[in-house]
Amino acid sequence: MIEELYQNLGIIERENFQRIINLLFGKTFIVYNIYDENKKTSVFNPDYRFIERNLELFEKYLKLGGWNLERNNNYEVIYITSQFGYNKMHLDKFTTIILYILRLMYEQKRENINLTEHIIVSVSDIISTLNEIGAYDKKKPSLHEIRQALGTIAKFNLIQKIDGKYENPETKIIILPSILFAITAESITKINDTIKDTNEMIDEEFVEMNGEE
Repeated sequence: MIEELYQNLGIIERENFQRIINLLFGKTFIVYNIYDENKKTSVFNPDYRFIERNLELFEKYLKLGGWNLERNNNYEVIYITSQFGYNKMHLDKFTTIILYILRLMYEQKRENINLTEHIIVSVSDIISTLNEIGAYDKKKPSLHEIRQALGTIAKFNLIQKIDGKYENPETKIIILPSILFAITAESITKINDTIKDTNEMIDEEFVEMNGEE
């Protein structure tokens, strides 16, 4: 059945299938709306549409390897999860704190917008929230820490930079709806209780991303 579905694809479609499979393993999340830097506006993601058109092929192929293809139609997010719970992403404490803050900011802001609008924050907003919740044990994070944390989170299609550099306080960042599935609501309380721990690593069970760091 899988072979038949694959054979029905054209040459370019097969190349797309192979590329997107690798993309899923590398980034975990694919969202429907992305920001086009050249057009300066939101556009649909052709990779998301391709998966939708070939959903059965992706599901069956991934299932053979012990993976589930998940899709949330409300937020238009597609992502993969391991049936065995392997390949969880290990994040350092500061990156986990920033991810946690972004998740909280998304929740706060989405109440005032519709699902088609982007949630946009600045790097300075993130730092301000970091200071407000008292989750950081230093007076001020270094530019290197900010750049490293946001860069790591962006790799998994959880945020998208509009312009500028991550270490610039004025840089605007889109928080993508995929953040809801990287840290679930159930994990928020656990992270909140754990985040001030002196350990350098937060338990990977809190973060639903693939890969190793």
